[in-house]
Amino acid sequence: MSKANQKTSANVTAASGNVFRFTLSGLIIFSLALMAGTAFVDNKIFESHPRKLADTFAVDPNDKSRSVRVGPWGELVTRDVILERPAELVTGEATTLGPETWTFKNMNSAAVKRLLAKTALSPAQITALFASGTVSEDTSGTVLQPAPEFILSLDASTRQNLCAGLAGLGVNEHLDFPLFFPQKIIQSIYADDQLAAEDVECLKKLTYLNGDVTMLANYQTLMEQIPTPERRVAMARALSRQAAVFAGLSIKPETDIDKIAAYWGHLDGVRFNDIRPMLEALVRLPEGGNLSLFYLLPKFARDRLYTFPLPPQPGDPYMDCNWTTYNFLNEAVTGQLGNSTNLVGFLNANYYPIQAPSVCGDILLLMNNNQILHSAVYLADDLVFTKNGGGINQPWMLMHIPDLLVSYHANPPLQIVYMRQKTN
Repeated sequence: MSKANQKTSANVTAASGNVFRFTLSGLIIFSLALMAGTAFVDNKIFESHPRKLADTFAVDPNDKSRSVRVGPWGELVTRDVILERPAELVTGEATTLGPETWTFKNMNSAAVKRLLAKTALSPAQITALFASGTVSEDTSGTVLQPAPEFILSLDASTRQNLCAGLAGLGVNEHLDFPLFFPQKIIQSIYADDQLAAEDVECLKKLTYLNGDVTMLANYQTLMEQIPTPERRVAMARALSRQAAVFAGLSIKPETDIDKIAAYWGHLDGVRFNDIRPMLEALVRLPEGGNLSLFYLLPKFARDRLYTFPLPPQPGDPYMDCNWTTYNFLNEAVTGQLGNSTNLVGFLNANYYPIQAPSVCGDILLLMNNNQILHSAVYLADDLVFTKNGGGINQPWMLMHIPDLLVSYHANPPLQIVYMRQKTN
């Protein structure tokens, strides 16, 4: 006999010694006693731990990340969260970055030095930059690899002036599109005990303020200073953090489903009859329930909400805020939008300006000198559906409008324009 069978046989033998025999009257008395004892225990448990279905939706009243707003959209429940790119999407990029390189097309060294002088670098700093870095010059222009020691030696004010002066010139991708962090995001990174302390200190040296927003343009230099792939991946994930919002509707027995249908059901691609059975089921529950806003959005938003784009492939569109706004109501996604001028033409043909948003699907535009710097789609209360840039570090997400405005700080302040679809 195997050891397993020996063990099973022993258990059966031991169990056979614990046999109780009852008469019919004894069995009845025993059953009544057992029922009474069970009821007593249940009552004691519920006295100390009362349970209701509502407990499922109970929240800490001191939790400042949660809010409830009632309006034509229903009872909107929101929760502030932070999103990070998945590790598998940052590993390759974070571990293969080369040294920071500045490319000045059609400019010789003398022209580059004159440009740098306009960014508030002193003559001594310009000399140190060229002496400490690697410089190559030919008929196509000048390529400069600044030494990390030089980059790290700059104070925050000089760094801000230098990065602002070189932005938009095609010198370096991260100079053109620096990472930006609202204060609650950068503070969460600084306080993250999963990051090496020396890596965080290096990050602090390389950041600068633009209003209330912390900026990082020397991303490659930061990564070059981090010695291990694991630590570089951890830092890259932390730097991808975005302040987002989870949102849903609280459905109660007294909720007016037709009112919710009137607000959310008019959008192209939202088939409210598919959602109504879920709402009716929640209404029938004694304490109601919650419905994610995910179910009330068009297909384009449902397919992308809370996700980061994959690295682009040849022929992929530039998936920025304007492309996102343009496609929000589209069942079939269009390809390249081109530029903000094309969005202006689309909006002028199909939308009209309004004073403030109040209908799901209204458009928010952040303008600077008649140029669209950002666009987003209004959903409800102060929520917008947005993608804050065309890169792979920017997810599609929901944001509070005040948080969005902080992220797009500009001087002078941006003009906010709202528009509504002409069919509404």
